[in-house]
Amino acid sequence: MSTDLYEYDLISLGEPLLRLSPPGFTQLRRASSLNIHVVGSQLNVAANLARLGRRTAFLTKLPSNPLGLLAVDAIKSYGVDTSHVIMSAEGKMGVTYVEFSAAPRSALAVYDRQGSAASAISPEDFDWNRLLSDTRMAFTDGIFPGLSNTCRLAAREFLSAAKKQGCMTCFDVNYRAHLWNEDSAREAWEELLESVDILVTGRDVSERVFGFSGSDEDLMRAYSERFGCRVVCLTSREVNGLQQGAWSSRAYCEGSVFDGGRIEFSIVDRYGTGDAWFAGFLHAYLSGDIGYALRYGNAVCALAHTIEGDIAHLRDDDVTAVMSGDLDLRVKR
Repeated sequence: MSTDLYEYDLISLGEPLLRLSPPGFTQLRRASSLNIHVVGSQLNVAANLARLGRRTAFLTKLPSNPLGLLAVDAIKSYGVDTSHVIMSAEGKMGVTYVEFSAAPRSALAVYDRQGSAASAISPEDFDWNRLLSDTRMAFTDGIFPGLSNTCRLAAREFLSAAKKQGCMTCFDVNYRAHLWNEDSAREAWEELLESVDILVTGRDVSERVFGFSGSDEDLMRAYSERFGCRVVCLTSREVNGLQQGAWSSRAYCEGSVFDGGRIEFSIVDRYGTGDAWFAGFLHAYLSGDIGYALRYGNAVCALAHTIEGDIAHLRDDDVTAVMSGDLDLRVKR
């Protein structure tokens, strides 16, 4: 899939988390054991791309203790290059506790990330120009700069250096209310989005944080005109209870709107599925047109909803089978 002209198809900057969840639908308050997954929005994109055959690397800081080593080993197992990860004597491993549920009980996520090693990342930690000089795409998102002021500065340096090195810069406008308020997020993001080529966002965050309104095309055009983003993607998730859902996507580029359609799916695990969509979109965007990339991302997203954990371990033929509708749901023996 990848071309030998580049060392990496994508470098991602961010914070990995340990996702700890009780088996099945056990309540956290009654848990006696926890399943562990190594996740994180910025990591998820790099990992899903790696599983699809792209060369990716992850930039982060991890504690130099057994939990940090657990995370490094997991990231390596996803096929992501960890040679640039900084192991630190200070800081902890960020954690998210996830409780799965069935209707009418809501799902639950509890974060414990304050003081994580990754939240201490600063602009001086990486040689951005060297790392990005042989890279096609650079990715981070709206969560990472909310971890700390040094992370915000690092995100700015990362995207700025990527632009100077000729990388396609990619950004997902994720918003987490436990990190900051809408005004603080908008202030930080406005500084970053001027360096972003490919943006993915949703209607809710566009309206709440930026005050954009109107049709889907109006929202996407607003980002393009205000920040100069070349491609603006707008995604939407529908959830029918907790076990059924649908996903749709559109994109705006150079005055044209592209529609990726809508896909339905059953839900086993919804966490990380938006990241899976963006990874699928970027994978296909590198070798096809925007319309195809939207549909490919939708198929990856649908499959990701059916897989436990934030990483969808998929091959290209898994995805194209869904896109073609050539599905055989019988047991494969």
